[in-house]
Order: sequence, then C-alpha cells, then structure tokens
Amino acid sequence: MFPHVSTEALMYAVVLSEEGNLGRTAERLHTSHSNVSRKLKTLQSTWGVELFRRNPTGFEPTHEGRLAIRQFRRSIEHMQRGFDQAVYLSVKNQRPLLIGHSLYIHGRMLPYLERQRIPGSGFSRIELRADTTVHLMKQVLHGLLHVGFGVAPVQDRDLWVAPLLQEPFGICIPADHPYKDKVRLSLHDLANETIYWMPRSVHPGFYRQVTEYLYGVGIQPHNLHEARAIIQGIDLAASRLGVALVPESAARFQHPGVLFKPITDKLIQIETVVFARRDQMHNAVSDFVQAAIAELSPRKARLQ
Repeated sequence: MFPHVSTEALMYAVVLSEEGNLGRTAERLHTSHSNVSRKLKTLQSTWGVELFRRNPTGFEPTHEGRLAIRQFRRSIEHMQRGFDQAVYLSVKNQRPLLIGHSLYIHGRMLPYLERQRIPGSGFSRIELRADTTVHLMKQVLHGLLHVGFGVAPVQDRDLWVAPLLQEPFGICIPADHPYKDKVRLSLHDLANETIYWMPRSVHPGFYRQVTEYLYGVGIQPHNLHEARAIIQGIDLAASRLGVALVPESAARFQHPGVLFKPITDKLIQIETVVFARRDQMHNAVSDFVQAAIAELSPRKARLQ
C-alpha cells in the first residue's frame, strides 16, 4: 500500500524544482512560505526520501529528487488531462464546436472557416480561436478545442492529422527597394538584408528547420529578426526597416508601400494541417474535418 500523498504536495515539489527558492515557489502558488516548507517536509518524511538539498541560493533536487519530480510532472499532466476530458464529455452537447487556428495557416483557410455554420448534432455553433500551433495541440489534447488548423509538423500519437494546403514563402520588400523591378528573388540575394519572419514560439520545430536553411544560403543570424505577426513584418518592410519573409498568400493583405515577390527557393514551404484527437474523430467532429479536407486539400486525404 502506498503512503497517502496529496497532489498539492507533488505540485509544490515540481514548482520548487523549477524555482529553486521557497519564496518564489510560494508566490507562484499563491500560498505562504511556511506552507510550502511544511508540505515538502511531510512529503519527504512520508516517503523517507530526500528530494531536495540546500545550496547557496536556495534548494536543488537530489538525484533521487530529479527522478521522482520527472514522474510527478507526468502524473500531474495526466491528471489534468483526465479532468479536462471529463469536463469535455459532460458538457459537449451544450458547447460550440471549438476550432483553433494558427495565424500562419494558408490564406484560403480563414475565409473558409468563417463561412462555416452549425456543424450538426451535438453542437450549437462554431467558435474560432487563434493561437500558436504548439498551444493548439495542447488544447486539442486536453479537450479544450475540438479541431486545430496549424503549421506542420504536428506529431502526437493521440492526434489524427491530415495535410491540407502547402505554399512557398515570398518576400515583402519596400516599394522603392533596389530589387523592385526583379520578377523573382532568391534568398541569397537578401543575404545582407534585415529579414523579419515568424517568431520561434509559433512552431519551434518548423522555425528551426527554416532557420537552418536560411543560414545555409548565407543569411547571417544577426540579420534575422522575429515579427509578432505577418502584418507586423509587412509594416516593418513598409517602413523601410528591412524585408519580410512571409507565406506567399500574405500578398492578399494589399498593404501600401510594399511589393510582394516570389522566391526561387522552393525547398522551404509552409504546410497547413488539420488535427483532432483520435478518440473524437466521429460524428460532427469527423464530419467537419472531412468536409474541410474535401473542400481544401488537393490530396483529398481520408480518415484512417
């Protein structure tokens, strides 16, 4: 029989391992310094294991503590997912169909989503929410969204994923840029330019793939900067502060003071995918996803 240990005590141990200080841990958990200390002492004495040792600045996990805290974190995440799924199941028939989308999905996607109406039985309406692909994945997994539209790659064994649309990048340059009369540009042409593009937080994996390619064609890391959104990158180009690397469909924004040029580099492309939890791919959710695939995907993927 395992000793009784509260979830609260496990959470305190996880946060202390991240903060390394009782005061910051208490502040983050909205409790008192003494309460954190008492909970952790009880946890260690109950199990008979020293999880933390003092260091000059506060506390650090012992070897045993690091192993235990790794499992504590997983346990808390699984419990949270279980509660989220229970809430989802209890109220799904009274909720809207919640659709999440990245701001970097293909330009055809958002108009398509905004045209959609009530999807069928079990939901009252469609509600759209914007976020990064990484956050959308977590929200779909936790039952906080039914369907996500984001940037590939999307990889999780609990998610059903299908490709929708793929497009190359283009370059947004000031209207009076020296390359204004060129029909196409190569990224090598822009090696000495200040280039604005998507933030790492939008999709760290995709960001890493593209930046490695950019460095390979001669663009220096100090010339590459993040723009919070596509339109901000276009604004910066219009202000002659640099050029913006954007999905080719961003030309739809029709911004004064800039020109959009296709690029010759076709090895970097941005792909929009649709994803949902595997155990939710039935009834209205499945119907909505399959309708989107039938309308938008040239590959006409089907449920597997």
